Amino acid sequence: MKRQLKTLALALLLTGQVWAADDKVMLNFVNSDIESTVKAVGLITGKNFVLDPRVKGTVNIVSASPVRQKDVYEILLAALRLQGFAVVEVAGAVRIVPEADAKQSYGLTLGPKLNASGERIVTQVYPLKHESAQALVPVLRPLITPNNSITPYPGANILVITDYADNIKRLNQIVALVDQPAAADLEVLKLNYASAPDVGQMIGRLMPEVIVSSGAGATAPLVSPDGVRKTSLVADVRSNSLLVRGDNAAHLAQIRKIVASLDKESAAGGNIHVIYLRNAEATKLAATLKAILTGTDVPQQASSNFTSVSQSGLGGTPVQSASAMPVVTTGGGSAGGQAGNGVAIQADATTNALIVTAPDNVYNNIRAVIDKLDVRRAQVYVEAMIAEVSIDKSGEFGIQWLVGGGSDKANTIGLSNLGQGGSSLANIAAAVATKSYSALPAGFTLGVVNGSVSGDGKTPTLGAIATAIEANGDGNVLSMPNLLTLDNEEAKILVGQNIPIITGTQSSTGANQNPFTTVERKDVGIQLKVKPQVSEGGAITLSVSQEVSSIDASVSTNGTGIATKKRTIDSKVLVDDGQVIVLGGLIENKVSEGVNKVPLLGDIPVLGNLFRYEKRSSGRTNLMVFLRPVVLRDSQSAATLSNERYQMLRETQQAYQSDRRVMLPDLPEVALPVLDVRPAKPAEAPTGSAQ
Repeated sequence: MKRQLKTLALALLLTGQVWAADDKVMLNFVNSDIESTVKAVGLITGKNFVLDPRVKGTVNIVSASPVRQKDVYEILLAALRLQGFAVVEVAGAVRIVPEADAKQSYGLTLGPKLNASGERIVTQVYPLKHESAQALVPVLRPLITPNNSITPYPGANILVITDYADNIKRLNQIVALVDQPAAADLEVLKLNYASAPDVGQMIGRLMPEVIVSSGAGATAPLVSPDGVRKTSLVADVRSNSLLVRGDNAAHLAQIRKIVASLDKESAAGGNIHVIYLRNAEATKLAATLKAILTGTDVPQQASSNFTSVSQSGLGGTPVQSASAMPVVTTGGGSAGGQAGNGVAIQADATTNALIVTAPDNVYNNIRAVIDKLDVRRAQVYVEAMIAEVSIDKSGEFGIQWLVGGGSDKANTIGLSNLGQGGSSLANIAAAVATKSYSALPAGFTLGVVNGSVSGDGKTPTLGAIATAIEANGDGNVLSMPNLLTLDNEEAKILVGQNIPIITGTQSSTGANQNPFTTVERKDVGIQLKVKPQVSEGGAITLSVSQEVSSIDASVSTNGTGIATKKRTIDSKVLVDDGQVIVLGGLIENKVSEGVNKVPLLGDIPVLGNLFRYEKRSSGRTNLMVFLRPVVLRDSQSAATLSNERYQMLRETQQAYQSDRRVMLPDLPEVALPVLDVRPAKPAEAPTGSAQ
């Protein structure tokens, strides 16, 4: 006691603002420096304080009545918080730091049971039992002081909160009230007469707030994206029961009432069920189900949608009996037949529905298979990229001689005729003589003429002709055919022309007065044919047939028709979703050189160029074919891709602007309309089963 009085006496001497009476003190700090105030409180409480250099300012602490010495520390913490400072208690000292840095300093860490209070910064680890930690963060974050934090750890469903101890106590009360088990966590409703999947679908249509799952796929979450808790219902085919989970007592009561009303024996005692399919094709699914029931192979369906498939023989005679193999037809007909004793499955292609006649236990098994097969099929968007870069260079140079006389008694002597085709001296001379200048070869032709070319019939006398030409050609072609198709369905696109090719002719000679020409039409252009198959892991197996063909004008057919060039790739590849792969290509380098010269004279240095004709050419072609498939698993992905392509085409149209002319009328602007991207309202599906 004497020691405490000495400490208090020292505090009185230092501050002059603390008055002691028994075990209580009077505080009177008005515009007092924080450092001096902390020093006085340290003498009163016996605590060691460490001040951050950034802790500056004044505080006001005035007590109207004496306060206990143990409460002075809490009063100091409250005054520091008002100035934007906080304390972090460590072993042997109390650190005073800016509030924003307090959560990053080492401090007190506690578990679910909080035994601290006051204005001190603490960190609490709070494990949740029923609610999601990540879902609670948006609810609790507004209640956390601005400079402190709350973080979820989804792996262990834990909340980590750093804040003032008194505020964490309030948060603990809120979390304890929210983290409660559901009122009715799980309930199993056993059905005796009705089918569990059928009743589940009816409840889903009557109560949109109930999430219905057939059990074939992943269970929908109990909490929807908008944060509203919903009731989940799963149909268990094996036990013919409905599993209901949720905390809404009204929903559970309505579901029990509907199940009790529907789970009654049919008055007519019928066992005919109508199942409307959402994604699968009724005729194909009927054939699959009957093959399962009869133990036979599933009949192979044609890949094309326009090919009719039938298991009956010629003349309508069935290959096997109806009880062993179903009959599949197309159009408005149906596929059906007896699948076993008392079991019949009929497909109605008009409404895309299955008519199943079977006892309840067999029907429940069939319905379970239908729910797993009648799923939305993925679509694959395949984009092919055909890139071709070609560089061609060629050059010709040569001198040719012709010496002759113009009189009737003179004989013409040709010294050199080294060119080929239109570049030969004979063709050049004939073109000059007949004034057929269009027949002259391309390039630069220079000659010495001694004669008249005025059309008097005289043949000009040419002393020499020099021909020179250089040609460069570069090409860069990029084609991107693309198409969209269903998983495991073949698709084909052709962008090109349909050209006629003569295959035979018969002229009218002699007694034959019936001339004719046979023509075969052929597609020329870019063709892409793919058949994708998406695996469970997301990889895509692609059967690809790619063809690029065109008319080749560089090939001479001597009047027998036209020549075409074609590049074809037939392959089967495995590629990931969105990955770009190379299917194949061509890298070709061609170099050719030709020299025509007069023997001996053409080998003379320098002067030999007067008796030579040279030709060089080089060509390089790089052709590559790339492929990029993208899997579209839902309607939103397909709509996003279509909107992007639509907008790209619309922007291209808008970028084209025709120039205005004074004497010409203005052209109207042609552009696609603005696409309405509002989501389409889902159509109400018909009742899943009728008896």
